[in-house]
Amino acid sequence: MTTIANLSINLSASTAAFEKGMAAAGTAVSSLSATASRAGLALGALAIGGVGWGVKLAAEAETSAVSFEVLLGSAAKAKAMLGEIKKFAAATPFGQADLRGAAQTLLNFGVAGESIMPTLRMLGDVSAGDKEKLKGLSLAFGQMSSTGRLMGQDLNQMINAGFNPLLQLSKMTGKSMGELKDMMEKGQVGVDAVTAAFTSATSEGGMFFGMMEKQSGTLSGMWSTLQD
Repeated sequence: MTTIANLSINLSASTAAFEKGMAAAGTAVSSLSATASRAGLALGALAIGGVGWGVKLAAEAETSAVSFEVLLGSAAKAKAMLGEIKKFAAATPFGQADLRGAAQTLLNFGVAGESIMPTLRMLGDVSAGDKEKLKGLSLAFGQMSSTGRLMGQDLNQMINAGFNPLLQLSKMTGKSMGELKDMMEKGQVGVDAVTAAFTSATSEGGMFFGMMEKQSGTLSGMWSTLQD
């Protein structure tokens, strides 16, 4: 038989358990709310960062369009070249910014507009998909193009990027390295000869043939393509 005292004890115990459960639930809700708040802030920051990145890319594209229009003397030519660079970037380990920079360097040194894309493909293969090497090769090739002949500084820059055009010319002509260096010092190794060396090295059978395509299959190459 339940007594009043027993009923009071049971009631007190039930009330205590209920209050404890409610307190735990309140803590859980507060924790969940705090977590959701932090997640919201993180997502918000990510969204803001994404917008900032998009604005930066748009600004860079606009600046490039103006620069190429000035360098090529035509808005139509600039648009066409930037379109080719975009396609080129999507199929190689290079980003659009890397290729635009290399193209601008070549144009600034007087390389003809119609030669830019073939030259970029050639230099891209020789650089094996490395953007720093592409940058160095573009500078050296541009400097050489502006003077009309290969000079010691240009040769050293090309060698540092992994390619010695005199070695390739030696294979092509049968002349010794000594003879070719002597010719270079006399200003007798012109742009056409060096271009021929690059072309030979990147054509079928050459040591750099298809290097960009091969590098595009690597993890870093696929990530670059994904970004573009």
